[in-house]
Amino acid sequence: MGDHDPFNEPKHSHPRARELMVEEFFWDCVDELAPFGSDEGWDAYYEWRDWRQRNPSASLRNCLAWISDGNLDEYNESLCETAQVERDMSEPDKALLAEHFDMFTLDTTIIATGLGQLIDEGRIDAEAKPFINVALRRQSHPLICEYDERRAMLDAIKRVVQAA
Repeated sequence: MGDHDPFNEPKHSHPRARELMVEEFFWDCVDELAPFGSDEGWDAYYEWRDWRQRNPSASLRNCLAWISDGNLDEYNESLCETAQVERDMSEPDKALLAEHFDMFTLDTTIIATGLGQLIDEGRIDAEAKPFINVALRRQSHPLICEYDERRAMLDAIKRVVQAA
């Protein structure tokens, strides 16, 4: 994989990523709402790259299991239910993986890691997509997503994940 910067030098990203990720925000490393614009998203991409170098033939699901400290099965659709979102917002120290992440950081990390695979390898492993979709669905929840711009970004990311 080597050192590369797909954000400032798009030629270093996979052609399939450039084909699917047509909106400028995908490549924006400054906009906090963009997948790689927050520190969390930026760090997740480079953590993905480091993980991939150590695990060249492992699935993206294995990377997500590593991120979730072995709790990946608990990262499921139940986290997107209104009652659970309300609980996680009112008692963030009791949320899934609260000892490692807040809700935004965890979801952003999952999303950016999936998009990172697309940027580097031109695909997102099918078995990882359900977890990325949980992150997208939760971040799209009306209690969390307050901005139309962010909602539009999340919808575009959903489209890309589905097509990848």
